[in-house]
Amino acid sequence: MSSDEHTVSRRGFLRTAAGSAAATGAVGTATAQEDGESSGDYPGSGQTEEVVVGPGGSLVFEPAELQILQGTTVNFVWESDGHNIVVESQPDGANWEGTKGGSSALYDTGHKYSHTFTTLGTYEYVCAPHASAGMVGTIEVVEEISTPAPASGPPEIPDSAKTLGIAGIIGMGSTLGLAYFLLRFGGDYEQG
Repeated sequence: MSSDEHTVSRRGFLRTAAGSAAATGAVGTATAQEDGESSGDYPGSGQTEEVVVGPGGSLVFEPAELQILQGTTVNFVWESDGHNIVVESQPDGANWEGTKGGSSALYDTGHKYSHTFTTLGTYEYVCAPHASAGMVGTIEVVEEISTPAPASGPPEIPDSAKTLGIAGIIGMGSTLGLAYFLLRFGGDYEQG
């Protein structure tokens, strides 16, 4: 055997590595398809959002209104004591039941609860003991997140900024006029 047979060329190594990577990727894709792990199930599959329950001891859900893609999992995290999630309304065919135990079971700081929303529509929920205090929330499940249309043209300037700008221009003009007058005609007067 010659010494050339034991050496590996850089080009040969790269070809072998690229081929191995391609084969591994193909096997992984085929396995994922067999297991039903297609990313096309729902637009939001694999995405998560968080709603804080009673942040800082306040009687609110944060955020109170949430828009998510179909298939998104919402994680509810308790930051104060004595709260629950009771579903007030949901789209037909949805299966969200809220926290276990209904309106009588309460949960404390550190509790976590998750639900994956797959049915399109609006879900309304409350904390049963604090609903009258305004502890209510809404989740809207959509196929596509709506984004506000960009404003056309330049941003609008508030009236107070316009007034301040005009006052500044008048002040600078007066100062420059006085400076010109003093430089032109002098400011020294003979004392007699």
